[in-house]
Amino acid sequence: MADDKIFISYNQQMRKLRNNKHIICFGSKDKKTLVRMGYFNIVNGYKAPFTCGVDINGDHIYLPNTSLDALYKLKTFDDELRLLLLKYITQIEEEVRTLAGYKFDQCNDNGKIPWYDANAYSTNSRLQNKMNAISSAYSELSSSQLDYVKFYMDNHSSIPTWIMIKVVNFSTFINILKNSKTTVTHSICKLYDMMDFNGKPNVKLLIGSLNWLRKVRNACAHNERIFCIQQSPDQKRKNTGRIIEKYISSLRSSYCRDSDKRIFDLLVYFKYYLPNNEYQKMMTTFQQMLANLQNHVSPNAFDSIRGKMGIKDITDLDILKSLPKATIPYNLFDTFI
Repeated sequence: MADDKIFISYNQQMRKLRNNKHIICFGSKDKKTLVRMGYFNIVNGYKAPFTCGVDINGDHIYLPNTSLDALYKLKTFDDELRLLLLKYITQIEEEVRTLAGYKFDQCNDNGKIPWYDANAYSTNSRLQNKMNAISSAYSELSSSQLDYVKFYMDNHSSIPTWIMIKVVNFSTFINILKNSKTTVTHSICKLYDMMDFNGKPNVKLLIGSLNWLRKVRNACAHNERIFCIQQSPDQKRKNTGRIIEKYISSLRSSYCRDSDKRIFDLLVYFKYYLPNNEYQKMMTTFQQMLANLQNHVSPNAFDSIRGKMGIKDITDLDILKSLPKATIPYNLFDTFI
């Protein structure tokens, strides 16, 4: 067919970038980039911030002096961002799973009411929701190839809560947590100072933040573009849009008017979950990465990238870092009810 894409060599790809797209692309350095990254991955994947409209043929018009190296710098930034976020998301995921498993057993007569008993969950949850969570957990345990899961399956009458919590998918864990007794969710909220504007445990923030961490983590694991990830509100599903909490409310009002979740929301959630010294270190690393990118792309392109991450102004990152944060009282967690 006439519209089918035909094979073109790397040298032809470079000529196409120069002549058709007016992207600066010369020499062995740029050819090496195309060979290593692939035309689709680097050009089609990261062109958006460098475009300023379309011509009469529907082809993208690129910002003046756009270079392949600039696109490469954005891809490099995105790769580094993916690793940075994945590091802290998996750390938080492991910690929250551990806390939830401990509190789940503690409030269920020290584990005497097992996790596969509907009575171990909140009386405010529908029975169908509780049974769905239990069924998903049992199915995932049954199909697990992990040695310690098989050992318990073969040698014990039941799987303990801590193993179930550790093994199930992130989405299943969140569903179990959402249907757990209020002691579980409220204790975790209190630990991380997730309180609403009335001083009550903000379970909506807890579940919504974990779901956004899960979505970003999955995108990172599948090597998808991260800097531009977003989620718009879904009227049929709760906690899908931006959650207005104390940190967002302390920033410029435009953050409260924007209903989409983006990378900036993740930075806000990290402020709850990470001890302050770890949070400051993470934010400093992120800011250094942004500063390096800013030095290699045009101001218009950088503003587009910043906007896609949900950052209204670079100075807002310093403001977010400086907002007061309570010390996480891990040593008191077993006393929370």
